Formats: sequence, C-alpha cells, structure tokens
Amino acid sequence: MDKLRLSKTVDFIARYYDNCKVGYVGHEGYRKSTDLIKFARCIDELVRLDLIDPKRTIFLDLGCADGRVNVLMSYFVKLSLGIEIDPEILAEYNPRKEELGHKLQRANLIKPTDNITLFLGNSLEATTYEQIEISINVRFEEIDIFYTYITLHDQFGAKIAAKAKPKALYLVYGFNKILPRYQGLELLIPDLASQGIVTLYGKGEF
Repeated sequence: MDKLRLSKTVDFIARYYDNCKVGYVGHEGYRKSTDLIKFARCIDELVRLDLIDPKRTIFLDLGCADGRVNVLMSYFVKLSLGIEIDPEILAEYNPRKEELGHKLQRANLIKPTDNITLFLGNSLEATTYEQIEISINVRFEEIDIFYTYITLHDQFGAKIAAKAKPKALYLVYGFNKILPRYQGLELLIPDLASQGIVTLYGKGEF
C-alpha cells in the first residue's frame, strides 16, 4: 500500500469524523468522541513498535459508538471489531461510513476495507462474545488489542486481565496525568506517541 496515500487517507478520515463530534445526547449526557487526529499518531507509534500487523492483528473497540475508531484501525489490522450497547448510536455507522467512502473516492484516496464488523451488545457480558464467535468465529482469547474511551475502563481491565491471552494489549483513551493501574496488567507506555491522551497496557511479560 502506498504509504503517502495511506497517510493522506488516515488524515482525511480523522478530520471527517472529528467534524462529526456534535451529535447524540442521551440519558447519560453528551457523548464523548475519540480525537482521531491524535489517535492516528498513536496508531503510527503502534506500527513503528511492531505492535500491530495488518496480516494478523485482531482489534476490538469495547464501546465503538459510530465505529470511527474501527474505520481508522481497519487499515492497520486484520480484523477491526466493535461492540456498542446503544442501537441508536450504532445505527450511525453505516450512513457515515457510506458518506465517507464517497468522499474518499472523490479525493482519490483509499476506501475502508471489508474487515470491519460491529456488534450490538454489552462488552462485559459473555453472551456478546458468544454472538461474535458464532458470527465470525473469533473468540475473546484471540483478540490482540482492546480499546476503550475511559467508560468502564476498570471493569474492562479486569476482564482483559482474567480472560485475554498473554501479551494482549489494552489501549485506554482519556488519561494524561493520573494513570490507573489494573491488577494483572502492566503499564507499558504512559503517553503513547506523546499525544497526552492514550495509555497502553499489556498482559503478561513484555
């Protein structure tokens, strides 16, 4: 894949979604969104450190909302999976991705691939992962890298520590000074790519 064209594509996608931040306001308040321009720099660092690979890495966003992180990650991993508990938010995924695809085509950039699968469900419930395994034959224990935007980060951390495979990675978005610690996980990089927003943890010895 042409690296310059890929870089331009990633920047285009980040700016597209970052302009879609204003939207759903539900009973839990205003929805927060990942800053994709900053997150794109974190992906660059993961690639540089050889921590993600388009031929083998399985990525899971534990609260994927409209799938924006999944779209960005899809260019760098084998499978880009997401789980969202709110059907109204998840319903934004297809129309936004379709609009983005048209914009990318007109700009002669790279359209998202077909390696993205999003699921409606609760990321803490076993039934959700049973649904994923039945649908695409991927088990929780096969996932290489998990992602969350602060919400329920401690509960997700405990689940990953207990059930993920050795050397699985856990990206937590939203911390920049006081960093949480999770029993069974190692703090690998306090400030990934010096963006002041993403912390990387890992399970087991590194």
